[in-house]
Amino acid sequence: MVDARLQQFIIARLADYCAYRCGFQRGVPDPILYMWEKLREIEGPMYALKDQLLAEAIAAFFRELDGGRIGARELTDFLQLLDGYLHPGDFADAAFHLDLESLADPGRRKAAREFFLRNLRAHRLLDEDAKPEAQRNPNWRRLVAEIERRLGLDLLDRSRGHKPLTERRLRFLLRRCRMNTAEYCAVFHFPLHPGDNFTPFIMPRVEALVAANRRFLRGFRRV
Repeated sequence: MVDARLQQFIIARLADYCAYRCGFQRGVPDPILYMWEKLREIEGPMYALKDQLLAEAIAAFFRELDGGRIGARELTDFLQLLDGYLHPGDFADAAFHLDLESLADPGRRKAAREFFLRNLRAHRLLDEDAKPEAQRNPNWRRLVAEIERRLGLDLLDRSRGHKPLTERRLRFLLRRCRMNTAEYCAVFHFPLHPGDNFTPFIMPRVEALVAANRRFLRGFRRV
């Protein structure tokens, strides 16, 4: 079962991060560290939620399979869903077990179910950022670059070096970053109620959103 509180927590932290209209409270001496911490607080619940969403999708697939309600189209849909959650290597292993003719045999279906439940965990895309640039997943590189452009972080990065970074200029750049991030979240309709779960399309974009903002903050200094 998916714990709706995880998604609510993620949304709350995103709201804190994006609250550009409020500025920073007087008790926040370091706005960069404040923003970094809000992003860090998202990571644990985000991957707990991602694992739960994957587990729920797997359980639902095998329930439908047991009921004889899985055909070629449903299998293709499930493979597309898995592709959004799994590391490419894990996806290849999973796809190997998903042959309709093989799954018709109760013993093989049981073995496939056990493999899925025992071995598959959602891919932590933020781990890609710990790798050297050349070793990162190309799809991840493209996704983060797309998010950076959508947020205008590439333009903010270039403008950062045009003038001395005064306190006033720093707060302007951070406010612009938060405002652009808030606009992006609104466009992609981040869920506002527990039953509106993140989809396999949205989930990696939340991860890329965190990664893009982290990279922008690191441009000021090593956090």
